Amino acid sequence: MPPNGDAIRRTNRRKESNTNGLKNGDTSRRKDRRKKSSRRRKEEQNRRLMLVFIASFLLFAAVLFLCLRRPKQSPDDRYGTAKSLRDAGTTNGKTTTTGLRANEDSNYPKDMRFFDPRQFPPLPDEDSEPYIGKGRRGGFKGKGDDEWQSDANKVRAKQHPPRGPKVDYTKHNYKYPELIFEPPNDGSYPSLEPMMNLFNTWGQDDLDNPPDTLTEVLQHFDYQNPEHVEAAIKYRDLELPFKVYNVPEVAAASLKWTDEYVASNFDGGNTDHIPSSNGGAQQSVDNFFAFYRPQLWSEQLLGPSPSIDINWKFAKWAEHAVYADEVSLPPTKKHYYWQSGVPREERLQKKRHWTFVSRDLPSFSSPDPTFFGFNPPQQKGIQCRFGERGVTAATHYDGGRNMIAMIIGAKRYILSPPNACPQLGIVPARRHPSYRHSMLNFGRMTLLDNKDVKVDMSSREKEWLRIASKAPTLSTVLKSGEVLYVPSHWFHYIVSLQKSAQCNTRSGIHKAGNINFGGLRDVEICTDDGDD
Repeated sequence: MPPNGDAIRRTNRRKESNTNGLKNGDTSRRKDRRKKSSRRRKEEQNRRLMLVFIASFLLFAAVLFLCLRRPKQSPDDRYGTAKSLRDAGTTNGKTTTTGLRANEDSNYPKDMRFFDPRQFPPLPDEDSEPYIGKGRRGGFKGKGDDEWQSDANKVRAKQHPPRGPKVDYTKHNYKYPELIFEPPNDGSYPSLEPMMNLFNTWGQDDLDNPPDTLTEVLQHFDYQNPEHVEAAIKYRDLELPFKVYNVPEVAAASLKWTDEYVASNFDGGNTDHIPSSNGGAQQSVDNFFAFYRPQLWSEQLLGPSPSIDINWKFAKWAEHAVYADEVSLPPTKKHYYWQSGVPREERLQKKRHWTFVSRDLPSFSSPDPTFFGFNPPQQKGIQCRFGERGVTAATHYDGGRNMIAMIIGAKRYILSPPNACPQLGIVPARRHPSYRHSMLNFGRMTLLDNKDVKVDMSSREKEWLRIASKAPTLSTVLKSGEVLYVPSHWFHYIVSLQKSAQCNTRSGIHKAGNINFGGLRDVEICTDDGDD
């Protein structure tokens, strides 16, 4: 039967309709894609315009900042500026940084530094002083002074080998107390006296004329005697200071640490394939050095920085230290200090990666407990300080229980307990660059009532020195081969009596301290001025 014509036409129309629908759908989707693509292009253009606008704004702001800020100084210019500021801070019959004028007719020590009163904390009856200041993130730097070298060459030509210090404190006469194997815990040990008494007996800077016999008050134990070591541990457990001597590794280091040996490890050139050590030199306008954070030290607010970092190598520092001993370098001349440290991680490395300090003082760097490093997990590395004659470090405290080994020479330690904190001029403002440290040069307290000597000091410094003169204190000389234990939070003020080298390690914090002398709580109260 032939196909029905109508049926065929309906079928064709349906096919045609389906075909047109597909075509129309494709066309609609293409239009949607074109719209989305156009929208994305516009959004991308808008983003680019916004980025260009932001970049232009930032560039404009940067140019404006560079135009308005002070011109950047070269290292030489910065050193010159620092030097002029520091020279302005000395009283040599000239106007000081605060506009005061020294008495030109007086016979005060010439070139004695003037301390800006803003460097000291408010007196006990004064309101707290918030500090808001910025310093230099990279620190205060300079080239160092070479004027001394010509004189050093002349001295070397006359004295070869070097004569050494006028008084060698490693061989001086000392009187030690009778040994007490059971430590008293009633406040009678160690014997303390007002700080002024100590400096009246032996002036801080009177290095060439000490008493014929220096009387020691700290217990002095023989490290090779088991009974002595057992007693020393009892003192340590009670957080009482003491000294030990006859320590083999310290004695060996004393012989080994020649200037050439130490310089080869700091400056390069050692032939034993020992990793190089890091260290740096600092210069002060006189013999006084004080801790500060350079990134917070504003010269506009506080005056010249206490010291500057210089680019000397160790060999040059050692040369000046020898010269300082030879000529009995006066305290008002520029002095130099060398500092270095061993990171705490070094003790966990294989010994072939240890630097010379860790190798030569294994009891200080051991990952296992020793008499000196008795809490290795809390050990924060080893700090070494190389001082020349007269270098004086301002009083401060360390939280860690501190074992200090004297490798070369001798230093005088002035110790005060934690509960003496309110008398020591400790800076309590957290944002101050010298927070938890003191800027007081204690040696100047003997000038306060000396009618023959007039020194240009601010009233704030004078009053703080009078307060500090009554602080309970002891004096001890730590000489080559000895180790001093300084308990947690005990304040120590240090005078290098001759060319010296000492290294210390700390073994965690003892919060309670000693019932008679205080601990962490005492220094927290003393250094809390509410400056959050």
